[in-house]
Amino acid sequence: MARQQDTILTPREREVVSLVGRGLTNQEIGRQLCITTSAVKISLHQASTKLKARNRAQLVILALKKGAVDLRELYSLEEVADLLASLGPEATETIAQLMKQKPSQSR
Repeated sequence: MARQQDTILTPREREVVSLVGRGLTNQEIGRQLCITTSAVKISLHQASTKLKARNRAQLVILALKKGAVDLRELYSLEEVADLLASLGPEATETIAQLMKQKPSQSR
């Protein structure tokens, strides 16, 4: 059984995963964080190993699901609101219904 510590990302890994979630390349992440592309790759590999992710997309999804990265680290509230607005009224209504169900399901 894996220790809980094994799934906790370091601050650097969290930063890198968050930037991957924003769609940045390894080179762009390196420039933004003032680290080498090799350091970015190492952080991605370590985070992927900890979360058992097979690729970048799965890494971001698992990091969000497991609470290793918070959605607010990827996008601002305004960006999330813009994204939801772009989905149209039907999607927005579905999301609102799901959010209403979530608290009652966790009881």
